[in-house]
Parts: sequence; structure tokens; C-alpha cells
Amino acid sequence: MINKNIPMNELLNFNDLDFKPHRGADDAVQARLNFGNGLEISVVAGKDGRRGLYGSVEEDLYEVAIFDKNGMIPLSPSDDVVGWQSPAQVSILMAKAQSEGSVWVDELIEDKAEFRRELNLD
Repeated sequence: MINKNIPMNELLNFNDLDFKPHRGADDAVQARLNFGNGLEISVVAGKDGRRGLYGSVEEDLYEVAIFDKNGMIPLSPSDDVVGWQSPAQVSILMAKAQSEGSVWVDELIEDKAEFRRELNLD
């Protein structure tokens, strides 16, 4: 469902994320936020050069995942997460999740399916 009636200034953005120590890694941070439309975002970044995450606190770059009731949403055709996202890029993903919701999710799922068909993976 597309909700184009949400004014841009009412959409949650990167500044609304509350980063806490990552539950699975002492040298990383994570913010989770439920949009109230069946979608939830997770934004993580490593600290002090931590390897294994696609984000760096020091560089102000983040790894992003979005979930629905079925699990992770494929944010790119080749991976469920996108890495090395600036705060502005994270805010764009957040805006799409809030304003376009399930229509956006369906498009992302189809993009991944098409990518896999092109590679004869399915």
C-alpha cells in the first residue's frame, strides 16, 4: 500500500534512530525502528575498524536491513542488506518504507527474482 499522504516532514529519518551497543558485537552499534506498517529497519555499524559489518561509525556509514513478518526484505537484487550507506541514503530507504510500504517491498522482491532468473539460479 502506498501512503503518499504522509507529509515529508512527518516521515521518520536517520535522526530518529536511537543507536545502542549491538547485541551481537561489543564493538558495533545498532538501531532498530518499527514503522508501524509491518516494516522494521535495522541500521548497524562497526566501531574502531570492526570487520564483518558493512558500515563504520567513524566514517558515518551504515549497513541497513529491513524486515517484514516474513523476514528480511531484499534491499538489492544481490543481497538482503545494503552497506556503506550515508545518513541521507538511510533516510531515503526509511522514507520509501514508510510511504510506499508493501508496494515497494513487492518491487524489491521482484527485482531479486528477476536477477536470480537472469543468472539461472531459480
